[in-house]
Amino acid sequence: MNGPLADRFKAGFRRHAAGVALVVGETPDGPVGVTVSSLSSVSAEPPLLSFSLARTSSAGPRLVGCDALAVFVLAATQADLAAAYAVREAERFTPGQGWVREGGRLVLPDAVATFRGRPGHVIGAGGSWVVLLEVERVDLGAAAPPLVHHDRAYRVPAELPRTRALRAAEG
Repeated sequence: MNGPLADRFKAGFRRHAAGVALVVGETPDGPVGVTVSSLSSVSAEPPLLSFSLARTSSAGPRLVGCDALAVFVLAATQADLAAAYAVREAERFTPGQGWVREGGRLVLPDAVATFRGRPGHVIGAGGSWVVLLEVERVDLGAAAPPLVHHDRAYRVPAELPRTRALRAAEG
């Protein structure tokens, strides 16, 4: 899709706020990871989540070839980490970024949630892949304000005043 429709499509999604996560996999050449804001719950039974990867990215082809993936949901304090994994040139998987190895697996202790599983389906969709991850394990970190991506920037959402409907429901 090129031209005015593509431009308006992209502009429309810049107005859509989304949570931020890192998708990480292990390859024979070492770990690979990328920042995503397309994370979505698909099913609780069985537990499935989805995310998309650009086919043109350097990480996308390597991630879709992994047998297992981990998805780390980021807190607002991790904006620098999200930014590093959104560009090709940045240093990755350093102890200074918070990474540790436990049982041979990469762990990001400050992530608010970690989903581990196997890619069940990888679907070509335009210039992207949509990955359905069959979740086998969920680790919850400390509750923290979420990191949100909106209009090409990382942000922290603010709590809104209670609506009339919520106040009425609370009695």
